[in-house]
Amino acid sequence: MVREGRCMQRKGAWTAVWSPISLATIGSVLEKEGFGVKLSDCIVENIDFKKLEENIKDFKPDLVIINTATPSIESDLEVAKVVKVFDRKIVTAAFGIHVTALPEESLRRQKSLDIVIRGEPEDTIKELASFICENKDIYKTKGISFLRNNKTIHNPDRELIKNLDELPFPAWHLVDISKYTLPFKNKQFLLVDTGRGCPYNCAFCNAATFYGHQIRLRSVEKLVDELAWVKEKFKVDEFLFWTESFTLNPNYAKAVCQEIIRRNLRISFVCNSRVTGVDEELMQWLKKAGCWMVGYGVESGNQQVLDRANKKITLGDIRKTVKMAKDVGLEVTGHVIFGLPGETKQTMEETLKFCLDIDLDFAQFYCAVPFPGSYFYQEAKKNNWIIDSAWPYFEQNFCVLNYGHLSAKEIMDFRKKSFRKFYLRPKMVVKTLKKIDSFAGLKYFLSMIKDFITWI
Repeated sequence: MVREGRCMQRKGAWTAVWSPISLATIGSVLEKEGFGVKLSDCIVENIDFKKLEENIKDFKPDLVIINTATPSIESDLEVAKVVKVFDRKIVTAAFGIHVTALPEESLRRQKSLDIVIRGEPEDTIKELASFICENKDIYKTKGISFLRNNKTIHNPDRELIKNLDELPFPAWHLVDISKYTLPFKNKQFLLVDTGRGCPYNCAFCNAATFYGHQIRLRSVEKLVDELAWVKEKFKVDEFLFWTESFTLNPNYAKAVCQEIIRRNLRISFVCNSRVTGVDEELMQWLKKAGCWMVGYGVESGNQQVLDRANKKITLGDIRKTVKMAKDVGLEVTGHVIFGLPGETKQTMEETLKFCLDIDLDFAQFYCAVPFPGSYFYQEAKKNNWIIDSAWPYFEQNFCVLNYGHLSAKEIMDFRKKSFRKFYLRPKMVVKTLKKIDSFAGLKYFLSMIKDFITWI
């Protein structure tokens, strides 16, 4: 399960687990303050609860930080229980969009959880660790929630980090980076944070709950310094630019590309983008700098559904921008959501036809999920659309919505149909097979297919 901000999805969505950039950045912040840190990525290290307990006994931490996601929240918070069985004095704290949106529910769900960290975690965790070290009252830390006498206390919010350049580079030495491989290329890749915040209010998105609406960008120099540092120190030259949209500020994106080229870095990267606010010049700079794929939030092929989701784009914008990217040689992934408010059987058919018509290289078809922290969640609860409130089902390959005229099963069935229609076309099969250039590549491809099918 990927647990990075609003990106909560199974490995199969990209047939790859993402490197844990949030935990690695927190680790780096704590190391800079002189604390000893251990980072366990339990997914890629095959660490079960028993092994985790052994790690805790060996390391003897004073503080355990848990990254969370909505569909995995139950098992995520179970970590706190494992910790407390070993030593009740260890402070347990969780962060992520889910616990930020539902702090009281999270604290009551798992009584072994001492603290919920609301919103951007780095400065809050730094203060919390310092208070523990100095024997100060940890419950005076800003930006946290906790239970006291069965009452939920919400301390004042913590201000967002104004200057992201103050954050140190992620502590990638704390993880085995060989475990993170890029689909098709079978090469190591790492995430890099380019900025935080998004000014848009898409109804289904909960990103602002965590990082706010104001765009905060790292300086061009600091970002490219990190790319160069990772390449030199870890021998990794494949990156995923992790942000809500790398191109929200087109001039900034161009400047980053120009600096990569000026330094002759010779890296390869993937980024996401809105379909508005970009032009052919930016696409050309992206291509020259090493970008090989752009991901766009297509969401729907029906204008009314897009409008109701407050997406602020048109079908014409999507067509134009996808063509623009492909014309300069970039591959394009379209992210598509079935089951948004206003969806019907007819609009789903229109969306599938639209995706086939605009000649996407890849398509990710998701079920609409009313994630806590989004306007969609509030609307779905108000209208009694949610038919199953168990958090494990709040993930993008499952539907928990019933609109009356459109059932959860119909949405899920159409999603499966869309995958078959899109990927089993002869030209898609040929295009995919052309990406395999060795026997080792074939073995890796087959493992990808297995993960992908399992996810579906």
